[in-house]
Amino acid sequence: MNNSKANNLKLALLAILVAAVFAPTLIQAKNYTVGVKAGDWVKYGQITITWTGNGTEPSSITDAKKLDWVRIDVLNVAGTTASLNMTAHYNNGTQTFQTSDADVQSPSSAGMYLIASNLTAGDPLRPQTPETTINQTVTRPYAGANRNVNMIDSKSSYQDYPSEFKIYWDQNTGIMVEMYTNQTDLTDPSAYEETSVKATETNLWSANALDLIQNNLIYIIAGIALIIVIVAATIALRRRKPPIPQQPLPPPPSTPPPPPS
Repeated sequence: MNNSKANNLKLALLAILVAAVFAPTLIQAKNYTVGVKAGDWVKYGQITITWTGNGTEPSSITDAKKLDWVRIDVLNVAGTTASLNMTAHYNNGTQTFQTSDADVQSPSSAGMYLIASNLTAGDPLRPQTPETTINQTVTRPYAGANRNVNMIDSKSSYQDYPSEFKIYWDQNTGIMVEMYTNQTDLTDPSAYEETSVKATETNLWSANALDLIQNNLIYIIAGIALIIVIVAATIALRRRKPPIPQQPLPPPPSTPPPPPS
């Protein structure tokens, strides 16, 4: 091996060694900060839960189907941790409350609802778990506006029990805006549960009239078309309906002649 090739090989090995040594430091150098503040909230008003199987539906699924909406309120923020209150409102009017913390740097009980702000595709979801990275940064409509969102799409199988989940977080704030899960029932491999949750209201951003029109254009067009059909049908019916014949007015009574003088 000549000196030139040997030097190139040494440089390549050195580059690999440097990358291996400093990779954790580079990940830690990413600024993982909380993008929400006390008083911020998001409401998930679009919730769909289904269970498919031959046996008896679990009571937990039956109860979850009664959910009307869920709201997350930010109580306070300290460093990289936000204290969140979750309100679950059921269709019979009852509500439950649960408070937990979400740390944007490490896994936590409420970490699903909040990640660091301004992450991009390829970034670790949290520096404590660098193996889990954001798959894509895309634009999708939430709460009346088109938002840039970070997405994780994961499929796994535990002892031949497959599961899939997709979660979307608003890029600017880090708040969760949508979640989809499909999980096999561990007690019945032939049964599975699907859950879909989507943000419909928030005070973190304002609804955009143009985005509302664009995102609901098909419904607007359908509504206009329906109005046109109704008006056209009404006009056609009026034209086809024969006119009501007019009855001649009775002649005025004749005036009797004056009596003879």
